Amino acid sequence: MRIKKCCLTLLIILVFLFIHPIHGKEESRTIKVVLDDHYPPYSFRNENGYLQGIAIDHWKLFELETGIQVEISGMEWNLAFESMKNGKFDVIDTISYNEEREHFLDYTNPYATIQVPIFFHKNISGITDIDSLKGFTVAAKKGDNSIYILNKSGIDSIKLYDSAEEVVAAAKNKEAVIFVLGKPPALYYLYKMGIENDFNYSTSLYTSNFHRAVKEGDSALLNELNVVFSEIPDSAYKKINDKWLGTSNSSQYNPKVLRNLILLGGIVSFITILLLIWNRTLRSKVVEKTMALSNTIEELKSSEARGKALLEAIPDTFFLFNQKGKILDYHTMNVDQLFMQPEQFLNKHLHEIFSPTYTTVFVEAIREAFSTNNVITIEYELLVQNTMSYYEARFVACDKERVVAIVRDITERKKAEKTLIEIGIHDALTGLYNRYYFEQELAKMNDNNDSNLYVGMFDLDGLKLINDTIGHEQGDEYLIATAQIIKASFPEHSIISRIGGDEFCIMISNTSQNEIDQYRKAFLQQIENYNQEKRIIPISISHGYVFNPEGSKGISEMVMQADNRMYREKLHRRQSMKSEVVQTMKNMLEARDFITEGHASRMEVLAAHLATAIGIQDKDIADIKLLAQFHDIGKVGIPDHILFKPGRLNEEEYEIMKRHTEIGHRIAESSVDLLPIAEFVLKHHEYWNGCGYPFGLEGTEIPIECRILSIVDAYDAMTNDRPYRKALSEEVAIEEIKRCSGTQFDPKLVKEFVKIMNATKE
Repeated sequence: MRIKKCCLTLLIILVFLFIHPIHGKEESRTIKVVLDDHYPPYSFRNENGYLQGIAIDHWKLFELETGIQVEISGMEWNLAFESMKNGKFDVIDTISYNEEREHFLDYTNPYATIQVPIFFHKNISGITDIDSLKGFTVAAKKGDNSIYILNKSGIDSIKLYDSAEEVVAAAKNKEAVIFVLGKPPALYYLYKMGIENDFNYSTSLYTSNFHRAVKEGDSALLNELNVVFSEIPDSAYKKINDKWLGTSNSSQYNPKVLRNLILLGGIVSFITILLLIWNRTLRSKVVEKTMALSNTIEELKSSEARGKALLEAIPDTFFLFNQKGKILDYHTMNVDQLFMQPEQFLNKHLHEIFSPTYTTVFVEAIREAFSTNNVITIEYELLVQNTMSYYEARFVACDKERVVAIVRDITERKKAEKTLIEIGIHDALTGLYNRYYFEQELAKMNDNNDSNLYVGMFDLDGLKLINDTIGHEQGDEYLIATAQIIKASFPEHSIISRIGGDEFCIMISNTSQNEIDQYRKAFLQQIENYNQEKRIIPISISHGYVFNPEGSKGISEMVMQADNRMYREKLHRRQSMKSEVVQTMKNMLEARDFITEGHASRMEVLAAHLATAIGIQDKDIADIKLLAQFHDIGKVGIPDHILFKPGRLNEEEYEIMKRHTEIGHRIAESSVDLLPIAEFVLKHHEYWNGCGYPFGLEGTEIPIECRILSIVDAYDAMTNDRPYRKALSEEVAIEEIKRCSGTQFDPKLVKEFVKIMNATKE
């Protein structure tokens, strides 16, 4: 009976548990997280390409704590930031706070403090704070908080790279000598690339905190993150930090045992000392005197050996002079480095060896060393073995009658100082003077109203467009070409400086209006010669100048007027130049990409038919036609080996090909003619089901113009030859369009398109 009751009770409990399951963790859901995948030790990829680091392990703890699945995506920081901004992710990690980001993000509590110093090449000195960066080009990571900090302080000469690793790689390749980066990733990549000894760093430019951030207004997710991460035990965080940051090796000895050992050792040492003293007192006086004498001899030998070793270890040369300047003795480890052989100068007076100028300097140093008892230091240069060498000599009196001169070869130091001076006043890219030198010269000339002074300002037109389309490397080549054109057009005594990213200034003294006209004519001819070589984008340089024949204007006023005139010319030619560049790029694309031959024209007709069929207005149809012509303009920035690859692209090549929409968007935004279709150029590869790029838009989020273009583009591509296959028949192409209806294409537009194509056949 008792057994039956127990079984019945157990059955009731099991039924209750089945009907009311215990809820331990939250129902299954997914949070999408994006972060920088080049920020060790917080988030970076291992040799197999998998994400790892402190932030990754934190999210694993979050999953264990909540049961929520976390889908982490790592990418270049700027792309991660833009993707979060466009709503593709729920959370962005490894982000610092600034006022600009506050408008669309809400931040969790901070979880890490990051020091951000200035890193600079060891040959550069004087870099102490943000103000000392003026006049230098600073490398930084795209989208990084440091750009916001630098811009606030007026630092605008910034060269951007996609990741922290690329910034340090640029430093290794000597493309950058100064960069601003978070200390953890910077040190990681400096050591990884083996250049840690080539760069120094300042105290922190600023200190930032790492947060996780959500879309503005998503308070539920924000509170959830704060609560869950705060409830994870400190011991779990410490374990993760020890894993990635390492631990210090504390003593493994028991302190009590260690104290006892020290005490025991002290007692033993004390007893040993007593025994030694007692033993020593038993020795006879004869033995004591013998040992004392022996010790004295050994000490003298040891002292002599130490002195000899010290002299041999010092690379300097020593000369011993009397009061009259006669050379009594010398010491050197390398006789070949002497100005002459010892037999030529020993026991000779200085005037028998050197010219009167050098003799006077040396004798005066000897006299002053005797009279002041101070160390007298002089520097001089000598032609040794047909090479100019530099020396530093220190004279010091060693007694009342003799002076020692310690001579050191400082040739390498002088060369290094000269190199640093050159680096400090020259632009690393163009070799021209930099803004620092320009401002120094400006200050010198500011008080003098020189007559017959010419001041010219130059600006490379469209540099941003060049950088955004064909790359920063090509942009640098255009800057170098601009510098060469200016140098070739003006006289050698001109002071030519690069004073900004794309701005140059030239100052010429003692000139005339006639000479200036000749210089300007040569300048225009140099530009024409350069463009005759069929450059990808023709070079265009705006120019404004001021001539002061009577000396009535100050130099600062002249610079300002020249800059205003240059700016007016730039405004006058800006739009025509950009339109010319865009047309040049279109022609270049048609010339290098046979796929586009006739492609745009056919698409224009098909797109117009489809747009008309669904009732789109004529003015919008005009934009669609323009889009058909220019939707692939961004392919000018895609390398030929990818654009013309005969087979299908691999994953890496496909990612590069996908960038053509962003490149095309930047080109379209730069032209007033293409500005109305800039958004469509960016989004023309979005899919109806949200699996397209670059934003993953879906359904009617995709502009109607892009939905129309995607259908006619796919149809025309299938019915014409490609590098990797022959053209398909119209019937097969239409069936493929229908198959992709609802996934790649808008179903309603597909129906209209099929009607149009069927009507065309009839």
